[in-house]
Amino acid sequence: MIRCPWRVWVNQQLLETLDDDAADAKKLGKARLELVEHLLDRHGTGRVLFRNTRAAIKGFPDRQVAQYALPLPDAYRHCLADIKESAQAKTAVFVTPERLYQDKHASGKPHWTRIDPRLPWLLDILHQLRPHKILLITAHADTVLDIAAALKTRAGIHAAVFHEGMSILERDRAAAYFADRESGTQLMICSEIGSEGRNFQFAHQLILFDLPLNPDLLEQRIGRLDRIGQTETIRIHVPCLEGSPQSVLFRWYHEGLGAFEHTCPAGHAVFEKIGDDLLETLAEGCEVQTDRLLATTRRHRQALNEALHQGRDRLLEYNSCRPRLAKAIWEQATREDRTSTLPAYMDSIFDCYGVQCEEHSAHCHVIRPGESMLTPFPGLADDGMTITYDRATALANENIHFLTWDHPMVTAAMEMVLNSELGNTALVAARLPGFEAGALLLECIFCLAPVSSESLQTSRYMPPAIIRILMDENGADHGSRISCETISLTQLTLDKEIGRQLLDLKAGAIRQLASLGEKAAQRQAPQLLEEAHVRSRHVLMKELNRLQALSQVNPGIRREEIAYFKKQLDLISRLIDHSTPRMDSLRVIITT
Repeated sequence: MIRCPWRVWVNQQLLETLDDDAADAKKLGKARLELVEHLLDRHGTGRVLFRNTRAAIKGFPDRQVAQYALPLPDAYRHCLADIKESAQAKTAVFVTPERLYQDKHASGKPHWTRIDPRLPWLLDILHQLRPHKILLITAHADTVLDIAAALKTRAGIHAAVFHEGMSILERDRAAAYFADRESGTQLMICSEIGSEGRNFQFAHQLILFDLPLNPDLLEQRIGRLDRIGQTETIRIHVPCLEGSPQSVLFRWYHEGLGAFEHTCPAGHAVFEKIGDDLLETLAEGCEVQTDRLLATTRRHRQALNEALHQGRDRLLEYNSCRPRLAKAIWEQATREDRTSTLPAYMDSIFDCYGVQCEEHSAHCHVIRPGESMLTPFPGLADDGMTITYDRATALANENIHFLTWDHPMVTAAMEMVLNSELGNTALVAARLPGFEAGALLLECIFCLAPVSSESLQTSRYMPPAIIRILMDENGADHGSRISCETISLTQLTLDKEIGRQLLDLKAGAIRQLASLGEKAAQRQAPQLLEEAHVRSRHVLMKELNRLQALSQVNPGIRREEIAYFKKQLDLISRLIDHSTPRMDSLRVIITT
């Protein structure tokens, strides 16, 4: 995998081959191929990493930070002074003075929540920001529990807690309690485990009760809110104890790295370069030393950012987003979300297979196995699950399953319907125009599809085609005149005993009509197969002709590439030619 500074050279070489607007496709293609060949000759086989950046992709929310200077308790000051000359001075322990104090004064002294000014400040900020949802992150699980207990005791505030001592189920419940807009809690208190993996973009207020030493970990904390789906400016609140390492660390992040209000891709690299100096400055707290550290940090950050900027893949940025196409896709996806037929379809599936579906809350349903289930339903747990078809609800509640047409449960349910023999035959009575009572009709549904192949993507050129035949006892096809909906709207359920007698009486005629229906489907198949041939030739021949034309001016086009598309076209043509109609279902209709 190629990384800076070598990737810088790659992009510089590519850009030197381009004209100003990068519009010459042949020139671009040739430049790419020549560079790839050069890379392989110089470095052997491998992979090239292309990355994009937030700067190139617009639309992310703004971030604003507010620092709150609070007095440093004398007890904390003594604890910090005691460890300046100890081995602990080179660790992260002194940026969490409450843990230092608690370890040294486990008994005989007031609990840290009684002397720490951040607790009264927290109560005040909760009151000011009500009813906004607030995420608070701190380093240790013990601190989480202490804060939650203090809030409950002093102000009757029931905050959700989230830490590594909880099971996954307990964390899911806490996250759901925090996400609930109607009856949920205003505050979620997380340990460091909450800064990775969980998304709370429905909240806009973040409190950093302490600061981590690693810049990447700080970005992970902010990233719980700063992500796709965030709709407002993120407000970051940082209470700092004056004269403590926390205040120095805040200045290093804010003035040195600018990591609060902007992403800082060079942050970790800077930390690796000056980590020892940072720890020494945090321990000493000298103003002159702090200013010197900030200047060094800014210098390293600027140099690394320039190197990263030079290493940007301009070609990827040119083509990463075409606004008009992207907008059209977004509008189509939005319309699909608003008008999706999936809820009605899944309700029918659940009803057919005996799955109980109950309303849980707005946009949410609970499904569980019902007493009438004949077979296990794919993806459904024995104790049930909560589902939603609403994207916003799913984004705010990670424990709720978001059903889309691509969800494994939905695709497995469709496979079950298509491949199961359950329901592929029916006997009904119906009142149809133009037929006397007692007439027999047979409706046959055939499926015409080539053998599926993921490598060839046969469904791209020939998606499954449905052939419908509706024949009377004389062999006449009425499919174009009488639709499935007409039969379904007028059909009546026959008594089982009467139906059995009718089937015994008409068995010979039904077999004969099924045979005639199969022949009728085979007569319709050639036209559908020819349409599939036209589609495959249109796509593959277009690419084949393009490569052949480019090969005349670009020696980088290999014969193997052209041969590959020729082979693809030949294989797909053979698969289409060997496709035959397959009977999928039958419906026997007795007119009334």
